[in-house]
Parts: sequence; C-alpha cells; structure tokens
Amino acid sequence: MRRLLSVVLILALATSIFTGCKKATPVANEIKIGLVTDVGGRGDQSFNDSALRGLEIWAAKKSFVKGGGYTDMSDADYAQSLADNAPDLTDKNIAPLPGITPIVLESKEQTDYVPNLTKLAEDEGCKMIIAVGFMLADATYQVAKDHPDVKFMLIDAVPSDATTFAPLPTLPNLVCFLFKEEQCGYLVGAIAGMATKTNKIGFIGGIAVPAVQRYEAGFMAGIKTTNPTAYGTAGKNVADVYAGSFGDQPAGKLIAQTMIAQKCDILFHAAGATGNGMFEALKEAGGPAKGLWGIGCDVDMGKNPNLYPAGTLTCAIKHVDFATWTAIKSVVDDTFKSEVVTLSLTDGGVGWAKDNVATVLSADQIAKIDTLRADIIAGTVVPPTDPKAVPAWIAPTGF
Repeated sequence: MRRLLSVVLILALATSIFTGCKKATPVANEIKIGLVTDVGGRGDQSFNDSALRGLEIWAAKKSFVKGGGYTDMSDADYAQSLADNAPDLTDKNIAPLPGITPIVLESKEQTDYVPNLTKLAEDEGCKMIIAVGFMLADATYQVAKDHPDVKFMLIDAVPSDATTFAPLPTLPNLVCFLFKEEQCGYLVGAIAGMATKTNKIGFIGGIAVPAVQRYEAGFMAGIKTTNPTAYGTAGKNVADVYAGSFGDQPAGKLIAQTMIAQKCDILFHAAGATGNGMFEALKEAGGPAKGLWGIGCDVDMGKNPNLYPAGTLTCAIKHVDFATWTAIKSVVDDTFKSEVVTLSLTDGGVGWAKDNVATVLSADQIAKIDTLRADIIAGTVVPPTDPKAVPAWIAPTGF
C-alpha cells in the first residue's frame, strides 16, 4: 500500500508540473500590438499620450488602470475621447478595431529602446510594434531588421545613416509616419503675432530633432507674416530656447519664467513634458489677467484640466493618435504597406485648436488665419521647414 501510494503521489506531482509548464491558450483572434514610448513616457500629456490614445483607446477601446492593466471603455467615454481630441476628424470613421490587445513598455532612458522593442518582438509575440518618436529611429531599424516577421511603425522619423544622413534601405516590415509640423506651427505663429501686445514672443523647444525644428520654423514664419515687428530682423526679437530634454518640467518652467521676465507675453512650446513647466510658469505669473498666454503642441492642451486651459490660447495639433490608429487598422485589414506616410493639413494630420482664440482675436483676424490655412492647402503659401531658412523666406501679403 505504501509503495502504491508513493507511485500515485509521484504521478500526481508529475502531472501538476507538466500542467504548470503548459503555455496559456491564446485568445481567439487576439492581435497583440506593442508600443514603446520615448523617455517622456506615459503622462507627458503630449506626444506619447497621443500615441497611447491611438492604441489603447481608439483601437482597443481600453482604459488604462494606474499601476497596470486595462478596463473596457464605455461607448460614451469612447465618443467623448473622439469629441475632445478629434473634432476635425469626423470624416475618418475612427472606431474600435477587433481583437486588439495593447502591450506598452516605457523607456526611462535611450538605452531602453532596443531591449524594449526586442522584448515586444520576441517575448510578447506582438504582430506590430509602434516606436514613438525620432529618438527611436536607429533602434527601430535595428530590431525591425532582425525580426522580419514582425511589423513596425516608426513615428516622426525615417531611419538614416549616422554619418551621411542618407535614408537607410527600406525594410518591408517598417512603415514611417511623418507630419507637416511647419504647417500647424505656422498657423499658431500667425495667431501669436496677432495676439501679442508687447511684440515679444517666446519659443521653447525640447530637443532639436527635425519634427521640433519644423514646428519652430513654421512658428517663426507665422509671426513674420502677421507681425514683422515681433519677428524682428532675422527673427532676433523672438526668444528661442531649447531645453535639451522632452521630460524636464522644471527646466521648461525656468525657461518660461525667464522669457516672462523679458516681457514675452505669448509662449509656444514644442517640448513634450518639458513644456508642462511653461504652463505652470504662466499660471503662477498671472496668465491672461496679466496678458500672458501659452500655446501648446501635439494635442489640444486647452482641454486638459491638469495643465492650464484658462491660459491656453491655441495649440498646434499633430494627430499622432490618428496615425497610430491608421497603422494598426492596416494590420487588422491586412493592408499594411512599407512606406513613408506624411500627414498634413490636407488630410487632417495637423491643425490648430480654437481654445481661447476668439477671446483674444477679432472675427476679422480669425478669418485671416482661416485664409492662410486655405492658402497652405492650396499650395500658395509654403511654410519653411528649417529655422535657418526663415530669414530669407518671403512672407505672404494681402491675406
């Protein structure tokens, strides 16, 4: 009996061991979509959060739970997200996509990029991986090349040779999304030029990557168009400072405080979470009551209660959320294509938020902004993409 009992126990133990080693049964029709943030991370209330919205909310219809995990989102909350963040995209038929499971890894530093991308490709079995931002370009190209069976989306960059800066050979599993930031930057610059009372305006950049420089070039050209005095000779009247980071809110605040002390009454940031410090500085300095306004970027920050809606004049909107959703949809529909997609005013990829513009500008001035927008779409106004080109750029007249 003792011997029989021992055999039974051994068999039971062996069965439990093999059962424990068994892999979990895959969920039917599940499509795992991975996303690697830049160092600004979740909660930057800007670029990374926009990409996360495109994946988690618009594609998967999930609400992120602080600390990890998701809950299903209600139809009303989904509709509200579209109303708040995509009022200009009502014709794009954005809707939840079947079977999407989001897997997000945050990068704390640049050395996290390759490990995070590799983990999603090898350990998580993602069908597509989204790399958020120019800084991930090299890592994305490397990991995509090593994992040809996984699709990759790179936002804001086309991988290039580190020495010659020439584009690297196309990979069949990589799609790149770019934006015409100079177009929306131009429109908010034109608004800033009309709104300033001191003829002193400030620009705060994060890191001088191409997308941020396109914002800067467009912004400077917009000021030059509507207020040559505020622009000055070769743009020297505009305070222009880069923080060197997308995740340093105290640095953004300090730069903004310095600009306010220099009598700048309109500040525009293209600096991710660093720019949140700009709004903090404006609020502490008295905001609109003191004639001070902030201009946000990437998303409509005027709808974010955690920032400074009352002091947000407008925002240069870049629909990273829509680009992310579009790329995921191509995987669901099996229409994925290796290409470079550039989104602009023409297709709703960029734009400007109304926020408090009507409080500061007249109806006639707003009509002129709309005319400039139409002229960009028509191709009769072409904002520069390089800040160094703005001094020689000829501003339009008669708009």
